[in-house]
Amino acid sequence: MNAVKSVFSPEEVLNRVALLKRIVRDVVDVYERRQKVKGLHQEFLVISRSIRSQEIDETINTLRSELKELDRQMDFFDKEIRELGGILKDARKGLVYFYSERDSRKIFLVWELYDPDLISWHELEGTFSDRLPLDSPPLDASTTADRGK
Repeated sequence: MNAVKSVFSPEEVLNRVALLKRIVRDVVDVYERRQKVKGLHQEFLVISRSIRSQEIDETINTLRSELKELDRQMDFFDKEIRELGGILKDARKGLVYFYSERDSRKIFLVWELYDPDLISWHELEGTFSDRLPLDSPPLDASTTADRGK
């Protein structure tokens, strides 16, 4: 197995977009399906406390098995993203982060399924809401401190 590169340029991330779209679309689908199955599982667990039946128990076991399978699928997709050098940050939103460098500092490049041709960035200690367009000037230490106020 080849070692995964640890720092990526915006161009390198954009070169992965076709594959990322396919994988992350599957991630979002599995996430949504898992949320539905988890909700049903919880409902049946509540029902089973007051009504005992073989059908309810079988349904609970089927839903539990489906949750395990969905978790297995999510792990597989997460591994595929890591093999591309990305980090799955939010399965619901379809966010993938890549380590990069800007002005000799490590940053995250942020790629979103719903805006696949645009990459933004933020400092490693920042959050998704702190992201900036690639053409924005880098944050210096005083700007970062001012943003926290």
